[in-house]
Amino acid sequence: MTAMAEVKLGIQVSENRTSVSIEIAPVGQSSSPVELDLDQLSTLIRLLGQTRCHMVNGRPVPPLEGRTIETVYAPRWYIQVAKIDGSLLAFDHPAFGAVGFVISRAEVAEIVQVLSEHLKLPPDRPSVRN
Repeated sequence: MTAMAEVKLGIQVSENRTSVSIEIAPVGQSSSPVELDLDQLSTLIRLLGQTRCHMVNGRPVPPLEGRTIETVYAPRWYIQVAKIDGSLLAFDHPAFGAVGFVISRAEVAEIVQVLSEHLKLPPDRPSVRN
């Protein structure tokens, strides 16, 4: 197995925030910047996410407790009945765009129970774990 070379990565958003310049190259080598508009950047993020999904497929999923989680305050969200016996939950994440997941009816019931218990707690109490 060969070791991965250390990589330098540079990202610069244009002043008018309509494009981004990305540079990536092994440390010590020159790179050529690539300029992307918002749609191209969103496509790159989606493709990187799909690639990561492929890489972690079959690996154990570590627990969320104790991990640092990128938190979004008050995102737009949407819920609808899913094509399976469950619900589709979607929200707009500023870094990843529209993100959604489908959960089974049993998971919906568990989430409703946990959130109901959460609402019973004083505002300064930690959240209930499922």
